[in-house]
Amino acid sequence: MDLKVFAVCKSYGDVEALKYVELKVEKGEFFTLLGPSGCGKTTLLRVVAGLEMADSGMVMLGGEAITWKPANERPVNTVFQSYALFPHLTVLENISFGLISRKIPKAEAIIKAKEMLDLVQLDGFGDRKPDQMSGGQRQRVALARALANEPELLLLDEPMSALDAKLRVQVQIELRQIQQRLEKTFIMVTHDQQEALTVSDRMAVMNVGEVAQMGDVREVYDRPKSKFVADFLQTQNFIEAERVADHRIRTTYGEWAVTDPVPWEKGTVTVRPENLSVTSDSAACTFKGRVETSLYRGCYQELFLDNGLQVETESVRPFAKGEEVMVNVPQEAVVMLND
Repeated sequence: MDLKVFAVCKSYGDVEALKYVELKVEKGEFFTLLGPSGCGKTTLLRVVAGLEMADSGMVMLGGEAITWKPANERPVNTVFQSYALFPHLTVLENISFGLISRKIPKAEAIIKAKEMLDLVQLDGFGDRKPDQMSGGQRQRVALARALANEPELLLLDEPMSALDAKLRVQVQIELRQIQQRLEKTFIMVTHDQQEALTVSDRMAVMNVGEVAQMGDVREVYDRPKSKFVADFLQTQNFIEAERVADHRIRTTYGEWAVTDPVPWEKGTVTVRPENLSVTSDSAACTFKGRVETSLYRGCYQELFLDNGLQVETESVRPFAKGEEVMVNVPQEAVVMLND
């Protein structure tokens, strides 16, 4: 089912957690709410789940208004950060618990639970207790329990934050594969930019209770509209510029041609370090800089230049401190910011 959120507000005393939030999530897509702590993403998720009630606005699921429906009357399930598994029950009992609570015959519930275990690649683990499993396995059990109820919408609240880095990547891939196989609508909350980019079709970056930017993950990553979004998505290079012509700007590093029309007389542009390139061709050189620090990252090197910019380049050879480099700036890599 598709989800629509219209002008939702939520306050806790004097704190405005959500300020007229507008959101649309298409049926069958993986959508992520991304932002720093305190930005309102978890509050929004809880409003959609029915665990919190909005002060004003509307929430619609599949064309039906669910704004004031209690959580147990919504075709929605939530996977929490803490997993919330019953420690005294086996894995199979945990997964079938919700089904049996809905008066589904126990034999039928057990069959469904085994199907879910197979879906999350835990076939054969049904008799174990949660404390006999790894963090990644417990996370998959929590996911299987939520999916057993066949919700139209699955909500995931920081589902991988407790996992170590290697396991997190593995679970991300599995989660995306499950979502694509089931063709269900998933909405996830996270503060991890790479996690959002890995699993999502679209995402909304939130800041102080508002949606700062929403769109396809590649679009938001490549073309941030504000300094906040660019900075949160780890764009390190922010450059003051002034308009020379519709597609030309002047910076402290020289004049650059740009793809997008320049929307202001003076403003800020950003260029991702990976979109800059070190060149040996003086004809292609846009500016020169000297290496202050070089960090080896395996398949690439990160160069910090004396002019304040960062460049990522192939690890063909090491760069020495003080070495002069020529840097090329592709015009399509320069992004105009609105603030």
